[in-house]
Amino acid sequence: MKVVANIDFDGDCREAFTTYARILGGEIRGMLSHRDMPGMAEGVPEDRLDRIIHAWIDIGDQALMGQDMQDFSGRSGYSVTVSADSVADARRIFEALSEGGEVLMAFEPQPWSQGFGMTLDRFGVTWVIDSPAAE
Repeated sequence: MKVVANIDFDGDCREAFTTYARILGGEIRGMLSHRDMPGMAEGVPEDRLDRIIHAWIDIGDQALMGQDMQDFSGRSGYSVTVSADSVADARRIFEALSEGGEVLMAFEPQPWSQGFGMTLDRFGVTWVIDSPAAE
C-alpha cells in the first residue's frame, strides 16, 4: 500500500512539480493538462486549458500528486513532510524549498532531530523537513 498526498494549485502546478522533482530527486511520471485530454476540455475556458489536471512525481518509493483547480479556494490545515536520510540533505532540501517562500521555523537541531525546520514555499505549500534523530 502507498498513501500519496495530493496538492491543489492555482495555475502553477507544472512549475511547482518541476521544482519539487528537481529538489527532491524525483521523476515526473505524469503531467497532463485539459489541453492534453480533449475529452476533459469541454467547457474549460481557453485561458485555463493548460492548467494541470493530473501530476505525479515518484520520489524513491514515495510519490506526490497534484493538480490545478479551476476554482482554487486556498489551502489550510496540512503540510508535506520530508524525512531526509542525513542532516546535510535535509538542510539542502529546506533551503531549496524556502527560496522565494517564508521560513516558518528555522532549520536547526531539536530534541528529536539533528535538524528540523518548517517553510512555506513560493507556491504556498507548507513543508516540514526533518533529519535523523539526535544521537
